[in-house]
Amino acid sequence: MRWAKYHANKPAVKLILTHDNADFDAIASLLAAHRLNPSAVPVLPRRLNRNVEHFLNLYGEGLPFVLADDLQRGHSVEHVTVVDTQTFSTVRGMRPHTPLHFVDHHPLHRDLADNQCFTGDIVGATTTLLTEQLSARQYLLEPLEATLLMLGIYEDTGALSYGTTTARDIRCAAWLLECGADLDVVREFLQHRLLPEQRALYERLLENAETHVVNGHMVVIAQAVTRQPVDEIATLAHKLRELYEPAAVFVLVQLNGDIQLVARGTTDAIDVSIVAVHFGGGGHGRAAAALVRQRTLADAHHELLDLLPQIITASVRVETLMSLGLQTIESRAPVEVAAARMQQTGHEGFPVVDGEQLVGLLTRRAVDRAMNHGLSRQPVNQIMDAGRVLIRPTDSIEVLQQLMMRTGWGQIPVVDDRDRLIGIVTRTDLIKRWGQRPDDSRRLAIIRKMETAILPGLWTLVRAIAQQAQARHTGLFVVGGFVRDLLLDLPNMDIDLVVEGDAIELVRVLHDEYGGEIRSHAQFGTAKWLLTAPVAEALDVDYAAAGWPEFVDFVSARTEFYEKPSALPTVQRGSIKLDLQRRDFTINTLAIRLSPEPFGELLDFFGGEQDLHESVIRVLHSLSFVEDPTRMLRAVRLEQRLGFRIEPRTEELIQGALGLLERVSGDRIRHELALILAEMEPLRSLIRLERLGILARLHPDLRVDEWVRSAFYAIRYARQRPPWPSLETFDNWMLATFSLLTSRLPRADLEHLGVRLQFSRAYLNHLHDARTAIAQLPELEQPQLPSVIVRLLEPLHDVGWLVAWAAAPTAVARDNIVRYASEWRFVKPTLDGHVIEALTGIKPGPVYGQLLGHLRQAWLDGLINSPDEERAVLIRLADDWTKRLQQVPED
Repeated sequence: MRWAKYHANKPAVKLILTHDNADFDAIASLLAAHRLNPSAVPVLPRRLNRNVEHFLNLYGEGLPFVLADDLQRGHSVEHVTVVDTQTFSTVRGMRPHTPLHFVDHHPLHRDLADNQCFTGDIVGATTTLLTEQLSARQYLLEPLEATLLMLGIYEDTGALSYGTTTARDIRCAAWLLECGADLDVVREFLQHRLLPEQRALYERLLENAETHVVNGHMVVIAQAVTRQPVDEIATLAHKLRELYEPAAVFVLVQLNGDIQLVARGTTDAIDVSIVAVHFGGGGHGRAAAALVRQRTLADAHHELLDLLPQIITASVRVETLMSLGLQTIESRAPVEVAAARMQQTGHEGFPVVDGEQLVGLLTRRAVDRAMNHGLSRQPVNQIMDAGRVLIRPTDSIEVLQQLMMRTGWGQIPVVDDRDRLIGIVTRTDLIKRWGQRPDDSRRLAIIRKMETAILPGLWTLVRAIAQQAQARHTGLFVVGGFVRDLLLDLPNMDIDLVVEGDAIELVRVLHDEYGGEIRSHAQFGTAKWLLTAPVAEALDVDYAAAGWPEFVDFVSARTEFYEKPSALPTVQRGSIKLDLQRRDFTINTLAIRLSPEPFGELLDFFGGEQDLHESVIRVLHSLSFVEDPTRMLRAVRLEQRLGFRIEPRTEELIQGALGLLERVSGDRIRHELALILAEMEPLRSLIRLERLGILARLHPDLRVDEWVRSAFYAIRYARQRPPWPSLETFDNWMLATFSLLTSRLPRADLEHLGVRLQFSRAYLNHLHDARTAIAQLPELEQPQLPSVIVRLLEPLHDVGWLVAWAAAPTAVARDNIVRYASEWRFVKPTLDGHVIEALTGIKPGPVYGQLLGHLRQAWLDGLINSPDEERAVLIRLADDWTKRLQQVPED
């Protein structure tokens, strides 16, 4: 074969190098790097994989590669780019300080000197990283070049089928197809046949292959002895990997006194390069090799087995997917009972038990078919899938997959060490794991967020609670608004804890360990742990500075179903997934795992985090507002508080369910309105409620017009800068705001609405007072004697004064109200009944009230300015009263 002839025209050159035993990704990366920098020379290593060598024998004439031996002597190397590896052999002309640029699709695993730099990202192939640059620069490739680059991507990604394949690899492959890559050629060189000596060795490796499960991962170790050298043992390792589909395969081949080790991995949980380095070799996380010296094959095998548990991280286990607690059905229960329970709970099936023994699985499909055939009274053991298929929490996902494929069961009950049923894991759980690659950095970031957001003393408490739950293998999760606001970087110290299992029992454990007090409700599966000083002492926390709440609430995970629209739900014990499924909006379904491990894992079954990123409010299903129409008001409250938007389908569902508000108890609607009015910007929510038609469903004349908006801003101003002193301790701001909506309703309508919303009589009277005060505004706007203003306002509660002040259209009216609230209402006569009797001789009776009223009016209107004048007025009033009395004829 002939290669491109290298001619150096200058004393310093740039080179592109890669590793020995080069595969297609290495050679394709050489080509791509050269296309990006045509002045750099792509140098082939001395050893190539056989299929690469065959390809170059056919097509090498059209490619710019240079053999290392053809590099001319006497020329210095100006710069070196190293592709698809972070280790390489130097070539002539390189110096210790020659600048080096590494390009690799594996994480950097070496220390960089001052003259070295690294470019990389975790994709399926190094070729992808370089092809992306070619595509971005709109380079034109020849079909041969595109085919070689496609070989590089396809070989390292298993034709885009390995779990390490990324969307970036696929996009590059698509671009290469557009450039003319020939997939027939790709297939030909990736599916090459074994040579006879390779076939013989492969059969011996198969005969001696053994599988081991290490920390939940299946590992294959194959060993053999050969008397003659065999090329490309790595090809045999690939074939073993394709046959067994393990997490890693290790091939040990002894030739004379040495052992060749070839390792291939398929998961980030196993870094096979660590094994290779241990035996004196090297490589990267998915592919590595070593030449093992001074050991027998048996010794190397045992040494490898001892090493694997130290380097293989724990697999994703069933316990991270399963739902603790499960609902079963007795084998003799009628089919119609199973159908009713499936309809209530939404479950797709139930494990069937006979006493405490699992005897089968009942699926919705089997129940539906039985019901259609009129078998509703048949026992479920006649239609179930009979068998006893179980799995343990510590089993790996790989074991779960094999079990589901072998049995066809979509739900596998989970048992503990004593074979007691403790939970269930479903096909849906497994599917939701697809695309969710383990991301420990994400989990650690969430832990850091929690630690930053929570006061140190409270964080100590949370960790202590989690440790007790972990010790008992109890599921424990932080849920709801705390998680949502944590991800949004918003303050929220309202920590809700949900327990998979018995919340009361967990609180008893905490009480026994740390002290405190317990308040529990067995009917609802809830408990409060009251945090007393001894708890802080047990946790070595300063009780005064801990920032603890008075208590921590624990709730058993539960599910619920609705017997009819808008009714309160029926509640049953459930799993964390079912507990989250009953919540109102996707952004409130997020949870953080505290137990079992991994601590800090974010649970997102319903796309809540994506909706947080997109700033949308979305219900979980189409019947959400039918089941609970008050969710309409909550949707608006969250939308306005967070600055989100109700997504179109959810808004459409609100419109369809508006009529159901009439079925909801007034107490629940009033509660939601109170929460809205307690927000920082309630007016925005009220405007949105009006636009959605929700206010009109409470009363057609409830509206947020310009009059209401102006008065609202006046009330907010009054709250910040009270116009009279008593507002500094006023506590009915929410009621005053709501009364802006109701103050222009007819009296009978207001009474009906207040009764509908179950306002207390006192609060309803306040609303009536606000309505009366608004009606009196025309009189309050006029210049009036103070006594007239007092007569108008004194019968009303201060809610009425505030609303009238806020709605007053003139300064005169506002001034009259302010003077009444801060001054005139406190004006009283200085005289009392004893003085009246002493000065006038009139005996006590109703007349005293009339006299005192006239005196107060005179004080208010400036007709009395001193006690002496007050006495004179009193005497004159008494004389007038006496004369009138004398003029009344006797019977």
